[in-house]
Amino acid sequence: MKLRCLAMALALFASGLAHSMADDSIIPLAISVRERIPDADWQHIAEHYSFVWTMFPPATKKRDISAENERVKWIKSLNPKLTVLVYGGSINAANTSLPAWNKPEQHPDWFLKDEAGQWVGDYEYGALHLDPGNPDWQEYRAKVYAEQIARYGYDGAYIDLVGPTTNYINHKKVSKAVNPKTGKAYTDAEWKEAMLELLRVVRRHIGNKPLFIVGPRGKDYFKYGYAEFLSIADGVVAEFFTGWTRDPMQPFKSDPEDWKADVDALADCAARGKQTLVFASIKKRGDTEPKEVYDASYRFVAASFLLGTEGRDYMCFAAKEKPVQPSCLYRPGDDILPSYRQAPLGRARGTYQKLDGAYQREFEHGRVLVNPTSHEIRVPLSGQWKTDTGSAVASPMVLPPGTGAILLKAE
Repeated sequence: MKLRCLAMALALFASGLAHSMADDSIIPLAISVRERIPDADWQHIAEHYSFVWTMFPPATKKRDISAENERVKWIKSLNPKLTVLVYGGSINAANTSLPAWNKPEQHPDWFLKDEAGQWVGDYEYGALHLDPGNPDWQEYRAKVYAEQIARYGYDGAYIDLVGPTTNYINHKKVSKAVNPKTGKAYTDAEWKEAMLELLRVVRRHIGNKPLFIVGPRGKDYFKYGYAEFLSIADGVVAEFFTGWTRDPMQPFKSDPEDWKADVDALADCAARGKQTLVFASIKKRGDTEPKEVYDASYRFVAASFLLGTEGRDYMCFAAKEKPVQPSCLYRPGDDILPSYRQAPLGRARGTYQKLDGAYQREFEHGRVLVNPTSHEIRVPLSGQWKTDTGSAVASPMVLPPGTGAILLKAE
């Protein structure tokens, strides 16, 4: 009997550990799941991740995986603190019953045409696009979210391609997308207002549930006034944070001002009380490539993340075999789980600033430093410090080009 009680106690302890592990991190991780995966993989996700966005539509690659939606409540039971959002597009029919690749099968008046009278397709994937300003599409998009949240237990909604301009919809196109209300090419101002109204309708239907939107990177975030969308949304997804997919094995190439705009966008969201989900787009490490080189690259992105965030944010390390675009799709054994995501830094003390040539931010029990330049920087340190791996740090600390450091007070 005693052995049985001990076994039960150990099982409960292990269960409680799994429930809390993902929430102990200074860099809570996020991941996307869009296929049916085994229970053991969901348990792994519940132990190591804090945020999941997913899509289980009626037809994906000719397979119906919509029944996976029924497992959302079970998934959340593995870690009640895990946030699970349902994914969908603002201008495509993802996760709905409106498949459209060559021509619309339903509600053709909801879809966009260009100046030549042709259906507007996605330049990346080929799917046709809908008109974000169409009231019926707005209602439909919002109702699908609301129904999935209410029926399956999703925490909220995740909306892709929420852009303030027509840049994406018209990219690589000769004929521009037409606004059905005017019969002329959509202007950026019209497009932005259509997107804002779409978000208002979604918000009205899902109430105070979390609403995350995917938008532009740092420079465009400020250039096009993307913060206006945050008057409606709760969080923004920062894709290609600190740059597009880059190979750590190649010499570091980046624009420090571009890097700074990315960090400043995070800081602006934090100042508004909003959350961010960061895509760290880095090529997957090959079996023969040195692990320490990739760890340094991951640390650079993580340190940059810590400069601009306030502890309410998430990161997705988007490893990709071919440097085309991050998917963040969960693949067993491919996830990146750097140990320094759990470094005991404590709370941040103030905002980041540039000191001694490096960008730095103080924390209760440590300091974060980043060198986004193409030259080496030497930073003088007072007191005793150690790296997140426990190694002592001598002063001045040498920061090679394109590197970051997460330091802890030695005492």
